[in-house]
Amino acid sequence: MTDISNGNHFLDRLVKSFGPAKPVDDRVEELQTAALKRIAGKELPTPRHEEWKYCNLKMLSREDFLPAAEIVTSALPGRVADYIYPEADHHHLTFINGVFSEEHSKTDRLPEGVIVANLADALRDGNSVALDHLGKYAEWEDDPFAPFNTAVFRDGAFIYVPKSVRIEDPIQLLFLNTDEEQQYVMTPRCLIVGDRSSEMTVVEDHIGLGDNVYFNCPVSEIKLAENSHMTHVKLQRDSNNAYHISRLAADISRDSDYKSYAVQLGAQLSRSDVKAVLTDENTHATLDGLVMVNGEQLSDTHSIMDHTMPNCTSHQLHKCIIDGNGTSVFNGKIFVRQDAQKTDAFQENRNLQLSNSGKAYTKPQLEIFADDVSCSHGATIGQLNPDEVFYLKTRGLQESQTREILTYGFALDVIESIPVASIRERLSKEVERFTKESKSIKQYA
Repeated sequence: MTDISNGNHFLDRLVKSFGPAKPVDDRVEELQTAALKRIAGKELPTPRHEEWKYCNLKMLSREDFLPAAEIVTSALPGRVADYIYPEADHHHLTFINGVFSEEHSKTDRLPEGVIVANLADALRDGNSVALDHLGKYAEWEDDPFAPFNTAVFRDGAFIYVPKSVRIEDPIQLLFLNTDEEQQYVMTPRCLIVGDRSSEMTVVEDHIGLGDNVYFNCPVSEIKLAENSHMTHVKLQRDSNNAYHISRLAADISRDSDYKSYAVQLGAQLSRSDVKAVLTDENTHATLDGLVMVNGEQLSDTHSIMDHTMPNCTSHQLHKCIIDGNGTSVFNGKIFVRQDAQKTDAFQENRNLQLSNSGKAYTKPQLEIFADDVSCSHGATIGQLNPDEVFYLKTRGLQESQTREILTYGFALDVIESIPVASIRERLSKEVERFTKESKSIKQYA
């Protein structure tokens, strides 16, 4: 680690609290031992570290957390089923404070050969696919959080879709985090493997049921074989006092298509690092996102789109709505390697500031080492267009109404691309609630 913060070693304290893992498999034990060595004595990065310039982890480093598995859950809602999307009624796994709940999970209509299970059980049973792919993709230079998750994770999701199998309905991974007096940390791990010519939609949903402080540190690894297709929807709706630091790595093979839609709504501090590697020709990746921050929230997104071979395409539209004293950060990198001729890559970050005190930092980047490519990137930071506000007012609307409508419309580009109707409906309500509660908009009422 380039920069070390003051004080005792936060990650060492957390690792010690977990204690030794139960032996599962020699390969898993070797992977976790290597991860422990990698983070031993390391502290959290500081704003002096370029990748963390606007994301200060000092408050997190001062917190104390117990492993979530040690918490006796007392705040679970009566009907967990209310958080399951209708389209995923027969295909969902539920994790309560990071611990798998078989009682609230259902996988009774899966096609033959498809596996949707607790990752810990798959590893314990010696599933060769899980053992072969675990830990192969989630690697970031100098990053302490991916190896921290690797070192201490227990439960998580394992999805395997075999060759030429298409799952019509989405698979939901529901992570419910309860409102407890004790502060806890969870490290869910997701491993998703699509074999050749497979197709699936996965919804990863993190929900905080209260306003308590906890630390959610998930890691997801995705491997798509040739001519496979995956849509991945991630919804982050953690407690507004929680910390959410996640890592996602996707390895995408020839003729495959990976579409990711990430929506960040909760947590006082949210940091999301995403990496998509296009490993062969005729591959496509989409990394779209929507962020809405208010109060003192900070949302930081770092993404890497790595084009390694010719004739590949990528698309990234990342939108942020900033209200109150909220802060959004976007750092998107597109790498075009020397062999990646005929690359077509698009990246745009658009920021809408509703308040005068909010902050938006954006840094789109292109690093191109090939000479026959079509690549573009851009960023905007601004307020609502006064001409559009005026136009709607001439149609008889109050100014606060016009601002609600325009803010809602700004978010729709990302929401409308999500292929699950009930999620689009849910997010539309979230945006509507956000605009109606906005003090910056209410001042015009």
